[in-house]
Amino acid sequence: MNYFAHLHIAAITNTSWVGNLLGDFPVDASLLDADLLIGWRLHQKVDVMVDQHEASVLFRGMERKGRRRFAGIIQDIAMDYWLIQNWTLFSPVSLDIFCEQAVAGLVKDKHRSPERLKNMISSLEYENWLSNLGTLDGVDRAIHSIMRRWKHGKHLQGFVDDLPNVINQAEAPFLDLYPDLLDYVKQEMKKAEATHSLG
Repeated sequence: MNYFAHLHIAAITNTSWVGNLLGDFPVDASLLDADLLIGWRLHQKVDVMVDQHEASVLFRGMERKGRRRFAGIIQDIAMDYWLIQNWTLFSPVSLDIFCEQAVAGLVKDKHRSPERLKNMISSLEYENWLSNLGTLDGVDRAIHSIMRRWKHGKHLQGFVDDLPNVINQAEAPFLDLYPDLLDYVKQEMKKAEATHSLG
């Protein structure tokens, strides 16, 4: 899952907005405040669950341009696209209001964020582009952002060249995976609450 899905999970689990994004940024987990650490750990668990889900295995194995070993990166971005496209299935809050809430939550803890995340939050303060992740242009921009900062970024060009097909391929896996993911994170939070209550 990419930024948008992790923010949605932060909202439904009532955990830190920033904490739930920290898994995508280099941090020393041992130095994190308790609330950020909970979000960071949840992010890690989500990534493992998504990677191992049969829908993800199916998506990575589909025929397309782009190397199979990098398909998981594209899947994360495509899942954000389909979450936004199907937003009313997964949230009673309007998309616009959610995007406002997410940015406000991120800004609140901006001072506790690593530099690259601070820069991202600043860009969202200037222009809230979260909903744009649900457009082909937004997907293209997200992929190119990774390509610019990643030494192996050139290997993602094949996916860009085949983008409409790649996005369409991700729809069924998303609809299969995301309800399972939401059930999973709710169960993880119940486990955490039970452990905490036992002291």
